[in-house]
Amino acid sequence: MPIPEQDTNSSQSFVAWINCLSGARNRIAALPARVLSAPGVPGVTIFSWDDGNIYLARDDGAPEILANGEPISSPIVLAFGEPLTLQMDRLLLVICLTNDLDWGASYVFPMWTIYDAETFRSVTSIQRTEDLPEVLRRNGLSVDNCIIAPYGLEVGFRLSLAAQVLMPQMAAQSVTAAIGDSGALICPACWMHFDAGDALSIAAHDSLRGDPVLGEDVRLRFFPVSFNDLGQAIDPMGLPCSDIACPHCRRRLPPGFIEREHKIISVIGAPSAGKSYFLAVLTRMLQEKLPRDLGLVFKDNDPSGNVLLNQMRNKLFSAKSPEEAILQKTTLEGSTYEKLPRHGKWVALPRPFVYGIQGIDGSDEKSVIFYDNAGEHFEPGFDMEDSPGALHIVHSSGLVFLFDPTANAHFRERLGGTASDPQLSLNGRFDQQDTILSEMDVRIKQILSLPFREKIKTPFAFVVGKGDVIRSLLDIRNLPSPISVGEGGVPVFNKKTVDENSAAIRAMLVDVCPGIVSTVESFAEEVRYFGISALGHSPREISSGAGAGMLAPQPEKLSPVNVEIPFYWLWSKIAPAMLR
Repeated sequence: MPIPEQDTNSSQSFVAWINCLSGARNRIAALPARVLSAPGVPGVTIFSWDDGNIYLARDDGAPEILANGEPISSPIVLAFGEPLTLQMDRLLLVICLTNDLDWGASYVFPMWTIYDAETFRSVTSIQRTEDLPEVLRRNGLSVDNCIIAPYGLEVGFRLSLAAQVLMPQMAAQSVTAAIGDSGALICPACWMHFDAGDALSIAAHDSLRGDPVLGEDVRLRFFPVSFNDLGQAIDPMGLPCSDIACPHCRRRLPPGFIEREHKIISVIGAPSAGKSYFLAVLTRMLQEKLPRDLGLVFKDNDPSGNVLLNQMRNKLFSAKSPEEAILQKTTLEGSTYEKLPRHGKWVALPRPFVYGIQGIDGSDEKSVIFYDNAGEHFEPGFDMEDSPGALHIVHSSGLVFLFDPTANAHFRERLGGTASDPQLSLNGRFDQQDTILSEMDVRIKQILSLPFREKIKTPFAFVVGKGDVIRSLLDIRNLPSPISVGEGGVPVFNKKTVDENSAAIRAMLVDVCPGIVSTVESFAEEVRYFGISALGHSPREISSGAGAGMLAPQPEKLSPVNVEIPFYWLWSKIAPAMLR
């Protein structure tokens, strides 16, 4: 007899089934019907009674059969639209009473998704069940606390029950050695460690959209098991994959990530210190000046990942009016942040901007990573687990603190004669830069388990920004350039000039706000002081329109001063062999 309709507004109902071990699928439109058995062998019967329900019952003499992990001891009702797992001997099936002709269309054979049964957190996706032992080892899981689900379906099997079918060689084993936060590589997005062999591949075929962790609009991340002659992973639909992802946060990694050495340069500063303008101008100046000054090339190593910073730079330098040149303040919910999973919870993390530096002859390329952090991330009280966006300072090869003299009370008092400069209008701001410096000191030493009396060894560039405002105290334009002409007319980077300029800026800081200098030098072993102006002029206040009350650069006056010099010094410490 036909299966009774379960929804009077729909077409004829049927029972759809998928064999998860072979990929075979079919529909049952008439009852009674028998499944999970060979001809003449007891299995499961699906039938209908007069009450309109559809039932599933184990045949007499059939071996134990599990429905959603529980033995079938009496007939059970198939709930309309709710998939059910069936397991018997060496068979794993998913069945569903439905009228949807497309039911199961999202299933991809032979893909499986592994879940932590305690947290229901997706761990990874695999193609071959023989890789399960290694996947469990890497993630510190066992067969007892995992669920394995056919990729694209909404139900799964308890791995402790399905292990005898999927991996009989280790059905009784419990694997506990995790990949954890260890390995030679550091993800530039979540700053967790892993080895090259732990990286996930990103599916290339468009039908493989839908990652169990990142969502249905994101291409599947999976542990690769087959490769072509070029060493590229092959996705479940047979296409070669060129992109890889972090095994922890699953974010796409920059091109060439595994092959290159990466150096993080962290830019720290209070809210409204000008970090976005600094980074936008810095990347422009490095592109223009590095070849001439140091014989190095500054490259965009991740055009798609760097698009936001590149857009900010292009907006600033292409603007025709102050209104067009405004860069929005970086916020924790802004476009330079993204939500990613870290330690089992979703957190806001700053997007890494990855560029490359190499010799003009193409030799010795290294990657440099910047972040446009919201200043609030460095304020005291931010929980580093719930809001870990400033953790890159721990892994940094160089630190930049962007000091805003217009927010400092001592500088404001000294600069009273230039009170007409709009940057000296507090507009609700208060100075917390000394507190942020102290907080940074505490965070780094806590995470690295350093004694609090020990100084950090990361080179520290203390950068006094908005240099045009402090011209009455020290005119940074009069500081000699550290780029000098060496033998054969070749430009060289003169560290002695950097030291002399640093001493002059330090003397000014000691005279105006000595506590800042004491704080910096109490926790950083190697410090240099710099004076810059990212804009080369004082911005003006917008008087009307959408940007009314905001400060904006004047495009015709853009003339950055010394913005690249702190980077030159840091790079001389990070990669001295690259400088001539």
